[in-house]
Amino acid sequence: MLISLFICGAEIEDAVIVLRKVTDMSHTVANLTTQYETMTTDDASLVLAATLLVMNPYSTSTAELIVSEISVGSGGTGTVVWSCGLNRTPRALNSTVTVPSTTNSDTTSYLIYGESWYTYTPVVISTVIPGFAIPDLPMYESLYMVPRQSTSIPLTIGTGSSDVTCNYPSSS
Repeated sequence: MLISLFICGAEIEDAVIVLRKVTDMSHTVANLTTQYETMTTDDASLVLAATLLVMNPYSTSTAELIVSEISVGSGGTGTVVWSCGLNRTPRALNSTVTVPSTTNSDTTSYLIYGESWYTYTPVVISTVIPGFAIPDLPMYESLYMVPRQSTSIPLTIGTGSSDVTCNYPSSS
């Protein structure tokens, strides 16, 4: 009985650590992006790839990231200006996003929206107790940040190839 309790405790601890890392991924992708004045798809690829390093030493095979710029109008409605995703389809241009009510202002403002998903697969219990399985745990975190170097961060096409998919205005 005590061994089972110890094993379950270790599994819960591991899941909490992974959830914290998923939170850190949302923060990292938004934080790195807010430091740009302008961004290319190559830059976005680097930011998203660097963000995956937060998950070490855990596998990144189920990690998914999206970073988007959101325009917030005077009515407080958020609209996607551009969006890039790694292992996940980016948000559609001009789609609506719910933003915190504290972002409501008389002028248009911009936010960077970092999102991360991860599917945690419990390992310890299924390894120690054959035939006993806990289902995978889907995890999601998101975070808004204000651009630091400019009021908005335009996204333009880069020169290299990347594993990142981006949606951005064709005039960029």
